[in-house]
Amino acid sequence: MAAEVYITIAERINRNPMRTPRVEGEFTPSFINYLELVYTLEEAEVVQHLDILPAFVTFEQVAEATGLSLDEVEKRIASAHRKNALVGMGNMFCLPPIPVLLNLHHFYADLKEDDLASIALYRDFFIDKGYSRYYETSEAGSPVFRTIPVEESIRCGEKILTADEAHRFVNSLKTEDFVLVPCPCRTRAEKAGDRACKDKFPIASCIMIGFTALHFEGLGLGRRVTREQALVYMDEMIRLGLVPNTENVEKESSTICLCCECCCSQVRGRTRWDNPESISPSNFIPRANDDCVMCGQCMERCFFGALSLDETQGKAVVDPEKCIGCGLCTFNCEAEALKLERFERSTPFASSGKMLKAFQAENTL
Repeated sequence: MAAEVYITIAERINRNPMRTPRVEGEFTPSFINYLELVYTLEEAEVVQHLDILPAFVTFEQVAEATGLSLDEVEKRIASAHRKNALVGMGNMFCLPPIPVLLNLHHFYADLKEDDLASIALYRDFFIDKGYSRYYETSEAGSPVFRTIPVEESIRCGEKILTADEAHRFVNSLKTEDFVLVPCPCRTRAEKAGDRACKDKFPIASCIMIGFTALHFEGLGLGRRVTREQALVYMDEMIRLGLVPNTENVEKESSTICLCCECCCSQVRGRTRWDNPESISPSNFIPRANDDCVMCGQCMERCFFGALSLDETQGKAVVDPEKCIGCGLCTFNCEAEALKLERFERSTPFASSGKMLKAFQAENTL
């Protein structure tokens, strides 16, 4: 009976475009074990009646489905919500997005009970069993994240759209809610004791936006900042060498992640797991002009091995297949010879909400 409850929760989660970890069509056992770690049996008995974001379910609806009293339903849902295992709005709740569910033990720096157990289970279903590819590119094979360079790295005079550039993107957002939350990817590696970038980068934070920012703030996770402070923080992390990525949609984005090559669940698709579709590249690539002195500093900055020195041309050259157009390489160019130039190759999805609804219509329970 207990196992069936967690299977039902997995079936509900499986309605999102990222699906859930599966092997030969069956839910990966370690993922079911992970759900058992996240939800107590009492919590799971009510959680199994919730739906995925953005389909909220009320206490009354859960009480009717379970036969439990409203007070008991509220108590069990509140217990799961406090752990960041549900998303709530008033008396309505839903299952969390996959990125929150899989990272909920690592949005805080201190080591708590079950954190190490969650890492072992995550490594089994996410890395060993290959769920990372679904997480990065969804069931349809479309990149979930895209790169957004800062305008400073783009050569003067290039056409720049709002969706193309990090500052314009942030300034176009209607919300004033921004919260810095510790990066769960580097936090996970830090807790496991194997963070390869430990001497290079801080754990740093993701920038949560809008409703997502309010969600984390309400749970006491993260630090509220103004729009201007978020931009300053983002620029500081980019100058250190972290890559800015956001959801692959024109609007409705809820997060800007600042990613390294060794910990990030998205970037590792390109740097570790041979999944070139893990991130949608920006519509720019770096090009060096005749001022290039062939120093090679840009190559040292690139996570993806996209740059090389061409003796014939006498300058650094880029492999567009490897380059994601983040612009980090340009900050190392003391000669200021290297800048991003327009290179059309990707278009963000118009709406994440429309994508989800269309997917759900074809994949009902």
